[in-house]
Amino acid sequence: MALSDISFNLGQGGLGRPLAGEDHISSLLFYTANGNLPSGFSTSARIKKFFSVSDAESAGILSDYSDATAAVAKYVISNAGAAGDTFNISVTEIDSLVVDLGTYTVTSADSTIALLGASIAAAINAGTYTHGYSATFNTATLLLSMPKKLGVYPNTGTPVVVTIAGTVAGTLTQPTGSGSTVLGVASKQAIWHYHIAEYFRLQPKGVLYVGFYAVPSTYTFAELTTIQNFANGTIRQSGVFLGSECHAFTVADLTAINTEVVTNCDANHKPISSILYAADLSATSDLTTLTNLNTLTAKKVSAVIGQDGAGLGYYLWKGTTKSITSLGATLGAVSFAAVSDSIEWVGKFNFSNGTELDTPAFANGDLVSAKAQSYLDALDSARYIFLRKFVGNSGTYVNNSYTAIISTSDYSFIENNRTIDKAIRGVYSSVLPALGSPLVLNADGTLTDTTIAYFTSLAEVNLTQMVRDVELSAFQVLISPTQDVLSTGELTIAVELLPIGVARSIVVNIGFVTALS
Repeated sequence: MALSDISFNLGQGGLGRPLAGEDHISSLLFYTANGNLPSGFSTSARIKKFFSVSDAESAGILSDYSDATAAVAKYVISNAGAAGDTFNISVTEIDSLVVDLGTYTVTSADSTIALLGASIAAAINAGTYTHGYSATFNTATLLLSMPKKLGVYPNTGTPVVVTIAGTVAGTLTQPTGSGSTVLGVASKQAIWHYHIAEYFRLQPKGVLYVGFYAVPSTYTFAELTTIQNFANGTIRQSGVFLGSECHAFTVADLTAINTEVVTNCDANHKPISSILYAADLSATSDLTTLTNLNTLTAKKVSAVIGQDGAGLGYYLWKGTTKSITSLGATLGAVSFAAVSDSIEWVGKFNFSNGTELDTPAFANGDLVSAKAQSYLDALDSARYIFLRKFVGNSGTYVNNSYTAIISTSDYSFIENNRTIDKAIRGVYSSVLPALGSPLVLNADGTLTDTTIAYFTSLAEVNLTQMVRDVELSAFQVLISPTQDVLSTGELTIAVELLPIGVARSIVVNIGFVTALS
């Protein structure tokens, strides 16, 4: 029998070491006004590269709501009452959650308004660590500061209720911003942190470049190119978030984004294959009134209109009254996917962790479950990306991987663009060394078999790897030997790609028979 000891088994994968290749490299573009940048960023350092949520937090993108402004209510005491009187404050929070800050019973020591107010404030502050509310008192005025995470939610209605038993008296002013009260202002960093965290939740081994830029007078989305250049052309998919400081959702943005990418990134051999766009839809009550994206030609841009309906995304939505969307998670899914994968693949892409995105909603706050099938079909036909559920399945999924172009286009899905861009990059890198090389001809002026074989082998090398990786079904490289290369100085190589198919619908014919065939 061996001596008693302590043994160790080495784990693997906990460090989340970076993936091979570059298909997972992504970026997020945020706009912010008034120079409101996280502490790790500056006007001369607007882009950072992150490998994890903790990297983002180290750069000052925090989820502690420290950049928010707490809403403040006011209660002016006019009568100290008598011993035995009770004073209670409660606040109705998001989703009608009533938070009781406690009941204070007046004692004989509370003989003046000043003494009573100080006692009430002390009683509230004694529970701050549990309920998050704090109070100050000066002269006759009690100021109640609410948790910053509530954002703008307390600014409307009558969330604060004072209940008195006895002769204590005073005047309550809700957090309206008038007098000594303060309107709540929502955190921007919490939203940025949310999308970054959601990205890494769906793609734990992702690489994410994050850029912050000032809100422009005109949106050209040139910042996409700036971030791509910063990353030396390695970014494969990007997310663009137009928050509360920016303008509302408009399809003109989709065209502008596509123009920026095609004109600059593609032309300079730095293609971004997929750009996910998310903007404010809080004022759009009927999303089926949005423009049908079949009418656009933005083949590399997708419109994300999904949002969490009960978790953190929902809480942020209530605290801002502006769309939060599911942009971060969707970008993470695209980053996690092989270039040939559709992110609608039910067996691979569950967007929910059991809490976040488990209740799918739209970016105007409407729950998906509250909408008729015809409503969902209309949005799907218009080529928007949103969240959905399946009967008998606990996960949450997206409806499809649409891009903003007519459905008959070869590039009408995210995976189409990612696949062909990877093929283009592969052929470019393998053929580039032959640029300016000699072209040997036969006596009749046609290309020799050796010349054709050489260039064919160059074009094939990375495509062959894509077939091995099940990113292409097959391919063919064709070079015509009769090209007049002497006159033109141009060699034409034709590449035919057979993509991987996607089971977008499955038809099962089922019925009873008298005998099996």
